[in-house]
Amino acid sequence: MRVFSVSIAIALAVLSSPPATAKVKQTVDADWRTPYVEGERKLKTQELEAAEAAFAEALRNVKNNRNASADDIALCYQSLAGAHYQRDRFYELVIPFYKKAIKTLEKAYGKETPKLAAPLTAYAAVREDEGDYKAAQQILTRAVAIVEKSEGKTSLAYADHLHRLGRVTFKLGLPLKAEQMYFASLGVLMSQKVLPSSELVEQNLADYIDLLTKLENRGKSFSSAFQKELLKDSLGSVDRTQGVSASLFNKEVSSRLAGSAAAVEESRILEIGSPPVAGAAITPDRQMTDFVALEEINKQRVAFYERMISTDILSLGADHPSVARDLSGLAALYLSQRKFDEAKPLLLKALAIYEKSYTSEASMIKRTKALLQLIEDEQNPQSPANSAVIADYTSSLPAVPLAAQKLEVALRLNKLAFMNYCQGKMANAEQIYSWAVACTAKSAGEQSLLAASCLFDFSRVLRSTGKQSDAETMDNTAQAILRRAISQNAARSMP
Repeated sequence: MRVFSVSIAIALAVLSSPPATAKVKQTVDADWRTPYVEGERKLKTQELEAAEAAFAEALRNVKNNRNASADDIALCYQSLAGAHYQRDRFYELVIPFYKKAIKTLEKAYGKETPKLAAPLTAYAAVREDEGDYKAAQQILTRAVAIVEKSEGKTSLAYADHLHRLGRVTFKLGLPLKAEQMYFASLGVLMSQKVLPSSELVEQNLADYIDLLTKLENRGKSFSSAFQKELLKDSLGSVDRTQGVSASLFNKEVSSRLAGSAAAVEESRILEIGSPPVAGAAITPDRQMTDFVALEEINKQRVAFYERMISTDILSLGADHPSVARDLSGLAALYLSQRKFDEAKPLLLKALAIYEKSYTSEASMIKRTKALLQLIEDEQNPQSPANSAVIADYTSSLPAVPLAAQKLEVALRLNKLAFMNYCQGKMANAEQIYSWAVACTAKSAGEQSLLAASCLFDFSRVLRSTGKQSDAETMDNTAQAILRRAISQNAARSMP
């Protein structure tokens, strides 16, 4: 029993449904439609011999029905050809029936009628599945021309047909031509206002990536910030928000918590610095129902760190690293509350102690300096980092269809863009990265680390194409996102 390829299954699915105009208007219509419907039912249950017999009866009846249209006759030819194909009767029956279906439509509507696109595509899929790529290419070339003339180069149907043509062109050993078709098809897909699903985009990206992977010239070996972020294996923690940017939620939460402590971060404050002292009078974390109770918890935590600082100074000395660690812990508490004026002097004292005990390359010194820089940026309204965060960087990116706003699509777009960059195809890389950033921002969040890493990679391509100003904007935006992440995770970041 023959197993259909995906391309054939999709193509035949379009053809197997009767035209919308084919409603029962006269009793004689049932003469061919009844066996046709039975053939469809038998085909679904894989009763192939019975399906073939039913379609053959439908074809005989429709040819003798004066009320039947050319579309009806062509439909029966195609359905019978599909049934024969599943029974491995390729050359003797399948090809002749497809050709008759095409000729029937040509005779009735002309050789350039849009009605030919679907049967030509189904016939090409069969040829491709059989390995006759040359014939499939010729058939699809004709189908693409018909769709281009009838629906235009910006239509979804044109993108689909061009992708199919690119696939058989690549199988014929013409990768450069195929690559051009894949890129053009992807551009049409990503410019659609509405996509029925992400299937066409994902299939295009899979074939496009496969093509670049198999090219002999794979380009230079570079590193990608986005790939490094993926290696951290943190995708499980990414909020997948297809069609709705995570920043909308973040902004709403931020506005509701403005002027108060960030509840999520507060629950982790005790995990920084030294382990809690046995017997320390600190109320355990619990869900907060009001900000009054939360502020009371914060007061207890401040008191805890102040006691720790005093105890360490008395027992170890004012310049001991443990004192710096406790100062950093209290600063982290204030940072999570965005109380920068209280946090800054504590970090400065901690930094002075660390610099007396460690080299400049020590992680605690670098981390403390980074947090001080964060405070400076947050307190300076003119800071490039702040202006980049406030500005909606996605407004400069192309709009992408809702169905493509998925993390899976974003991952493939980033990979494809990076491959084009490595192979020196800067124009393609720039365009694909613009889609990648847009999809990443929509699916993982505008201020996510994945978005920041994608922006870093995008800025490198922009510099390569001479767009220094745009590259700097993307870099500043990415840096701002990273600083914001440091601020949000200050409690976990401190030693």
